[in-house]
Amino acid sequence: VILLQTDVIVNSVGVDLNFGTGPLCKALLAKAGPALEVEFDKEIERVFADEGSVLCTSGCALACKSVFHAIVPSWDGLKGQTLQILEDIIHSCLKKTEERGLNSIAFPAIGTGGFGYPKTLVSELMFDMVFKFSSSHARKTLQEVHFLLSPKDLDNIQVALLRTKLPMPVPTEVLGVHEMQVGSVTLQVISGDITKQDTEVIVNITNSTFDATTGVFRAIMDAAGSQVEKECDQYAGLSENGMVITQGGKLLCKKIMHLINAKNVKSEVSIVLEKCEQRKYKSVSFPAIGTGQAGQSPAKVADEMLDAIVEFASKTSVRHLKKIKIIIFQTNMLRYFYESMKKKESSDSSIKDKQSIELPAQWEDMKEEWVKVVNLKPSCREYLEVQNKFRKTCPNFVIEKIERIQNPFLWQTYQIKKKSLCKKNKHQSNEKLLFHGTAASSLSTINYNGFNRGFAGKNAAVIGNGTYFAVDASYSAQNTYSRPDMNGRRYMYLARVLTGQYCAGSKGLITPPPKDPADPTDLYDSVVDDVDSPKMFVIFHDIQAYPEYLITFRK
Repeated sequence: VILLQTDVIVNSVGVDLNFGTGPLCKALLAKAGPALEVEFDKEIERVFADEGSVLCTSGCALACKSVFHAIVPSWDGLKGQTLQILEDIIHSCLKKTEERGLNSIAFPAIGTGGFGYPKTLVSELMFDMVFKFSSSHARKTLQEVHFLLSPKDLDNIQVALLRTKLPMPVPTEVLGVHEMQVGSVTLQVISGDITKQDTEVIVNITNSTFDATTGVFRAIMDAAGSQVEKECDQYAGLSENGMVITQGGKLLCKKIMHLINAKNVKSEVSIVLEKCEQRKYKSVSFPAIGTGQAGQSPAKVADEMLDAIVEFASKTSVRHLKKIKIIIFQTNMLRYFYESMKKKESSDSSIKDKQSIELPAQWEDMKEEWVKVVNLKPSCREYLEVQNKFRKTCPNFVIEKIERIQNPFLWQTYQIKKKSLCKKNKHQSNEKLLFHGTAASSLSTINYNGFNRGFAGKNAAVIGNGTYFAVDASYSAQNTYSRPDMNGRRYMYLARVLTGQYCAGSKGLITPPPKDPADPTDLYDSVVDDVDSPKMFVIFHDIQAYPEYLITFRK
């Protein structure tokens, strides 16, 4: 967080106003210098600082322009007003960023350290508040909100970067994946970690001495292991440019192609593709070449990489290489590649966008919104179908409303997964309508981002660490899942779920088991409590479910 290039960093200080006692505040003070505390003390003298106040100082020696110091009370276990105070703090920080004409702000997981706030509650609240602010304010300057966590903080939600001005539709920026066909080659641009890719070849970027200590090179070398390091040592200093090919080591690939001092992006990509074809490799993964230490413009890199790929794939002589992946580690770069792909699609008729999946005919016009929640009329067919399914096992509950969730990005990804599952399972019945009960605090997160298996175990994880769905509404209506809010309202989704082929689950599973122990790559699609008569399904991929209807009900 200290090194992050952002306009505002949010710091937390206790109601005793002792500066520099928490770990984040200590670290900021050490980097910013004593001037930060001096400015903070002056602010305390200038304004009345009470719990919930947000005091603003400059960044002093930090890379940011401002530090917002939030005065945070200790957690009261929902007995008092601390949750409301935290809401006010987040809203105040966003508002102040906008008022000061600044573009970006970084939040740590406020209050989850010494103040004792529950981690999942804080992460859900932060997401909800940002979405609420984004949808209810005519923004002038604020573009980016970063949520930052320690890598060891496994209980909390993952780091997220939210771009508030998005063109529509934007499968890449929201989903982190975009795919198109160029001739016989499939190109995928994916948000992720290149060291986890299973392509036959992974491309690495290096200097002539193979001794860089940061960036993609270091990540790949660390993951590949000492054997690959030793192989590279033989080539250190022998060439100022060109390519060295080594084994894949502990990576999933067969070979690593190390590009030495890659400056001409288009030329280097072309060389790699030709080499893959020549050696009959079927798939290759590239990083975003030159966007790290080399500091090249992401837009220029995207255009040059795509130019090389389109030129290569348009040749009729390509017979072996079938899949090319570009793996983007920094999510904010995805849009440059997406825009470049769109340009290529409009100028080249051989490129077919595989993401042009039609939205359901009954959906209302999105009007450039990310997500639209449509309140269904009790007399309409959809309402009655959902109501009947719910009442089959919950006849004594009162339905207040049923809403349709319209999220084009989630819908497109879900449909892509459905197509692939149908192909794999020879078009048997792969989809079920299942129930999922949740708390009011999770609604915005699910509507915008879908179901999150990261919360497995929040209620129960008896047959695996995934997302749970029930065949009967009565199961999801239990207080453990559909927790009543302050007004006694409960919430349950009727979701489309790709259950596919399933088997019995067990505690601790993080993926479905393989169908055949001899082939660990062919997994079941989901797990159940009872194979003969399943009442509960668990999925381990978030895109295997779509939250289609939200039922608000009460006793």
